[in-house]
Amino acid sequence: MSGNNVTHSLNGPANHLKNDTTKDTTERIRFRDVTTVGDLSPRELSSLQQICKEDTTMAEMISVMVINDPYTDPLDRQILLTLRSVYGQCYDKIELIIPDQYALLASLDRLPSGIDLKTYPIDPNSASKSFLTALAVSTAEIIVPLRLGDRLSVDALFRLKVAESENKSAPFLYSDIVSEDQNHRLHSPLWHGNWDWILMIQTDATKGMLGLRRSNLGPLTSKGQPPIIQSISAVQTYGDLCWSIALILSADTSLSEPKHFAHLCYIESALSINSALETTQSRFLTSPSEDQVATQNPMLELLSGYISRLGLNLSVDECAEPRQFKVVSENSSKPLISVVIPNHNGSGLLANALDSLANTGYPNLQIIIVDDASTDYEIRKLYDLLLSKKSQYKAEVIESNEPSFNYSRLINQGRKLVEGEYMVTMNNDVELISRDSLDLLVGLARLPKTGVVGARLLYADLTIQHVGVGLGINRYSGHYLSGKGRDESGYDNITHSIHRASAATGALQVFRTEVFDAVGGYDDDRFPVAFNDVDFCLRVGELGLQVLIDTRPLVFHYEGKTRGNEHRDHYRFNNWVGEETAFAQRWGGKLASDPFYPRIRETLLSWQASTT
Repeated sequence: MSGNNVTHSLNGPANHLKNDTTKDTTERIRFRDVTTVGDLSPRELSSLQQICKEDTTMAEMISVMVINDPYTDPLDRQILLTLRSVYGQCYDKIELIIPDQYALLASLDRLPSGIDLKTYPIDPNSASKSFLTALAVSTAEIIVPLRLGDRLSVDALFRLKVAESENKSAPFLYSDIVSEDQNHRLHSPLWHGNWDWILMIQTDATKGMLGLRRSNLGPLTSKGQPPIIQSISAVQTYGDLCWSIALILSADTSLSEPKHFAHLCYIESALSINSALETTQSRFLTSPSEDQVATQNPMLELLSGYISRLGLNLSVDECAEPRQFKVVSENSSKPLISVVIPNHNGSGLLANALDSLANTGYPNLQIIIVDDASTDYEIRKLYDLLLSKKSQYKAEVIESNEPSFNYSRLINQGRKLVEGEYMVTMNNDVELISRDSLDLLVGLARLPKTGVVGARLLYADLTIQHVGVGLGINRYSGHYLSGKGRDESGYDNITHSIHRASAATGALQVFRTEVFDAVGGYDDDRFPVAFNDVDFCLRVGELGLQVLIDTRPLVFHYEGKTRGNEHRDHYRFNNWVGEETAFAQRWGGKLASDPFYPRIRETLLSWQASTT
């Protein structure tokens, strides 16, 4: 896309400002490269501009507040492009609030009609204090913070307004984000999933453009605030400011869930960094106060306050990585856990699985083996040992006489002997490596709104087997990031963070036994082999309970060792197709888009078109 008709020129005297170290400052900058993302044609841009002028829902003023980050030092040219990304918006009713020292830069361009320019005095040491000052200057109901040096895509405010009109009860809205190098090349697009409260404890899962409502921001400026709101004044960086606001607003139980809208609306520029540890200081950065030095990590305090407001039995610790935290869950009461393991032959696998359970040292464990017509002599010897007085386990073995394999029925049969408050489904080819695996998983299952807890599972070669099941993958459902390296981060670092998912594999699930009973267990009629675990999780979700994936314990899954690949056997393949049909009939309305794993078909096509 080139030659778009816009209300200003991107060439001008600002390209020759001092401080700009670009090799060729006279090179023409394409409009698409600096203000939009995706394959947005000139005709589409013109159409959006026309909608904004004629649609009455687009008549509301939006306030864009440009906020400084004390530890970045953008060039004047980058600052000018920040302003121009606002000037060039399709949405033309904008209250632009900028730091007063950049008023001269703003005057280098003719201000488009519909934009009301205001200034405010920034606090050079604190993005949060600058934000609160700018908030006092603004008048619009919808507020968009924008880091000095970053930009909005040309359709950002239009997309925000459309999403806001459809989600009036959301406390705030958040978009996706893309990064940019110093040569204006876009890279590393980040698509978020739907709101994930537990992921937000560990990382900022709303990084991008925030659309805030002024009516919800009153507590930030009022007196007598709770500690979680008071702690925002200690936050210094722009990133932590936005993270803090998201936490504060989402912790208000009187408000609904925040809303994600899937557009790459925010462009994060590569800016030079100036920290207190470096000799080069930001041009406006003064010496930090004693209070700021004493506060080692204000986000830790704010996250603790967030957890407290949610009323959860969790705590949070710092990680070595910047802006990353880890959740600590408690399981001090050690309730009885009943582990149900379906098994067919495979004595070596089962023995390995049992040893891994024993190595956890969990003191209150019941083992239930549901045997599926095993013929191996070695497995019979293992059962005898398991049931003998010398066994270290409280164990039971159920003999199933089903004419054909029915995994769901095996699990349901095992439930009949369950005595524990918590129940675990576990394949015989799963190995728990971490000694605290059961404590970690049950610690999450104890949370009041948790229905099912799954785990990150690895193949023997340390690649990922499971970090959640996504709807619509391979038309129906599938494991996302399967086969990726253990160090692969995934969106919002989900391979290393506890996160919500639509479903978890039945190879290892933990839940309260009463939850299993509430949905009637696994559906052994429609889903004897496939989709039973996903169907179970979706029915649990209909109770208003959540599925969490715990990435803290190290767990291996030697997948397919017992029964092999379903698609290699003609008879079993036909059964699989029948279960696919039943799954589509029951859950077809949910398969178009998974709420927790970004479906990026359309946006990926758009992204590829814009970068080729």
